[in-house]
This record gives sequence, C-alpha cells and structure tokens, in this order.
Amino acid sequence: MMGLIERVIVPSLVIFLFLGGSASALLGFALVFRPEKTLAFMRSMNRWVSTRRALKQAEIPRTVEVQSRKGRVWLALFLLLGGLFAIYYLLLRVELPSAALVLGVDLKRWLVIGVAMQTVRWFLIVGSMLAVAIAALILFFPQLLVAVESHLNKWYSTRHVVPPAGETMRFPLEILVEASPRGAGWIIAAASLLITAAMAVLLAARITS
Repeated sequence: MMGLIERVIVPSLVIFLFLGGSASALLGFALVFRPEKTLAFMRSMNRWVSTRRALKQAEIPRTVEVQSRKGRVWLALFLLLGGLFAIYYLLLRVELPSAALVLGVDLKRWLVIGVAMQTVRWFLIVGSMLAVAIAALILFFPQLLVAVESHLNKWYSTRHVVPPAGETMRFPLEILVEASPRGAGWIIAAASLLITAAMAVLLAARITS
C-alpha cells in the first residue's frame, strides 16, 4: 500500500498541481496584460448546468413488479437457488488464504487486504441470505411480503432535500476580479508560480533520486 502511494498517488498529485499551477499562472498574467480579452473569455466560458433538469428523469418514481403468479414463482426460484449456491460456495468453497496465494498476496503482511476480503465475503453472504428470505416470502408468505413492501417502499426526492437556492448562480470571486483585474492577476500569478516552482522542485528531486 505504501509503495502504491509513493509511486503512483504522490507523483500524480505533484504533476496535477504543477499543471494546475502553470495554467493558473498563465491566467494571472493574462489578467495583468490583457484584462479586457481575459474577462470576456471568462464570461464566455461561464455555463450553468442545472442538476434539477439533469436529474429530472431520476426523480420520477418507478415501480418494477412481476404481476403474474408464474413470473413471481420463477423469480423466487431464481433467488432461492442462486442464494443457496452463493451461500454454499462462499462459506465452504472459498478459502481466502489460498486465493491470496494465487494472487501473490501475503495476508500476514497485508492485513488490510485480508480484512477487506473478509468484509466483502460476509457482505455477499448476508446478501445471499436476504435473497433466500425474499424467495421464501414470495413462495410461502406472499401476503406478509406485501405488508413488508408497503412499509419499505418509500420515495425520497432530492428536490425536497436540496433547497432551490442551491440552483442559483453566484460569482463572488469574479466580481472581485472584474473590479481590479490587474491586481487580482498579480496575486493569482504569484501564488500559482509559487506552487508551480515547489512542484517542479519535487519532480526534479524524484527524477534525480
């Protein structure tokens, strides 16, 4: 895990900050030397994408239910057989140490991986047990299943959770930049160059080491 962080995550973060700092420095210098064109470009790039419109179809309640008795029986058999097979296989056939050896993983050294695999295994076992329980309700206690579904079927709309004010466009930073574009440009350029220089030093140190 530490090797992954040092070899992949940290270099990727450093490169990302270096490129981002370089782009921000260019934006700052553009505000200093070409403020009118830069502000016009910034205004043209402003686009508002409403999440309410994008997620409108996801906010419509939909009911997926097998109406015919034959279809419900087939669904119950599928859940029952699939759940029992999964429970048997996960409990009696899957041996995590053996699987780890096949993958070339030493669980004694990588305890976190072992805990994660055990967690996923038991999560799947519990899910399979739930599938078997639902199949039993469909086959033998359909009225009880209807009562349970009536209590569990609730529709929660994000439109009631997120207030409409969240859809309002706000530009506090751009107002400050437009009020003093050259001053803001110097501040952005100086801060961005500082970050870019620091990331360049880190990249050079990693390359030469």
